[in-house]
Amino acid sequence: MARIAVDMQELITKVTVVSKVVPSKVIKPILGCVLFDLTEDGVFLLASDLETGVKAKLNCEYEGFGRFAVDGKVFYEVVKTLPTDVGASLEITPASLSIECGKSKFKLSVVDPSDFPEVSLSESSVSFEIDASLLHKMIEKVIFCAATDEFMRNLNGVYWELGNGFLRLVASDGFRLALAEERLEIQGEIGFLLSLKSMKELMSVAESCGDRKLRFEYDGKRVGIVATDVETLVRIVEVEFPDYKRVLPKAFKTKLVAPTNILVEALRRTMVIAKRGSESIRVEAMENVLILSSRSPDFGEVTEEIEVRKEGEDIIAAFNPKFLIEALRHIETDEVELNFIDSTSPLQMNPLDVEGYLYVVMPIRIV
Repeated sequence: MARIAVDMQELITKVTVVSKVVPSKVIKPILGCVLFDLTEDGVFLLASDLETGVKAKLNCEYEGFGRFAVDGKVFYEVVKTLPTDVGASLEITPASLSIECGKSKFKLSVVDPSDFPEVSLSESSVSFEIDASLLHKMIEKVIFCAATDEFMRNLNGVYWELGNGFLRLVASDGFRLALAEERLEIQGEIGFLLSLKSMKELMSVAESCGDRKLRFEYDGKRVGIVATDVETLVRIVEVEFPDYKRVLPKAFKTKLVAPTNILVEALRRTMVIAKRGSESIRVEAMENVLILSSRSPDFGEVTEEIEVRKEGEDIIAAFNPKFLIEALRHIETDEVELNFIDSTSPLQMNPLDVEGYLYVVMPIRIV
């Protein structure tokens, strides 16, 4: 028999963290459970869907050691309904988990934990630290470009490239690509792909940690992210990410510098007509003017003119305005740089005079 005495707010917080990983549909009953692990180092709550695992340390007083599992959804619902202004006591036997909180008492069935998957790394080969807020910003700048189709496994995620003192995140759906990089003290060179689902979980972890440091560990199969008393493990996707460097333009014939906010607003207005027609806009740069236009046979046409600074040749091309707007939302400088080769080659957009982020989008046929 084991006993746990815990503050209800602490229990709710940690149960909420691990319950996010418990899948709604399970291939094995044990995957629908939360595992309690009482050890000499403390009490830990664990959950796993085989792709992502979470291990949270429960700050509590306890007696006894051992492991037991309880239905994750039921346990979460029970905990969420209990009063938060009092403590809770949990008593575990081989057959049940008893919970007392105020005048409420629950007795839940427990499950044999022997088939619960391992939520730990083997010996780590690479490790580094990064500010949670910085990682969140990096993920936010690229994740929208990842393919949402799970059958496109090599694009349904974000590629991590570490080496030469940099961490680089890259995502692409085949039509566009975003790249964010930051200088970090990293030994060795590695690259791996994490699924879109795993990246959303990491983004949530980073957001919840604010300005705290996150420690990353990589063992060749999984990545572990440690934030104070919560550790998240995600399995890498064992497919090869395309050679993104082949898509990055090497030289340009036209360079435009445009005011970011004015360009965004002009694109939004142009999109009113574009989305009711060909879902494309025509982009034309002559002298120091950028002309955006779109036409719909049923709804009319629109033209926008923006003053820009231009170097190089005049250019005419066409793009999906949604792709341009989504990229511009992540450019924080007052001005944005647009670099063209010709009407059939990728356009590269990046913040003016700021390194560390670029966006590449394929043009579409001019109509």
